Amino acid sequence: MADVNLRRIAAVTLLLIAFLTLAASRAFPFLNDIPDLAKTVIVVVGAASALSGVYLWTRKAPGAGA
Repeated sequence: MADVNLRRIAAVTLLLIAFLTLAASRAFPFLNDIPDLAKTVIVVVGAASALSGVYLWTRKAPGAGA
């Protein structure tokens, strides 16, 4: 049970990071001043965080039935 709770906490944290990177990539006016590579890194980190968060949230516990 504790393993599931830790995975859910990690998933929520990753989804929050994904949301913040999405907001940062769209909302802030200083993005005109940073290079395109930095913008790409922000988007890639956000996408990876979102995918990892969804994976952790939906993963079944070891030993759980089908």
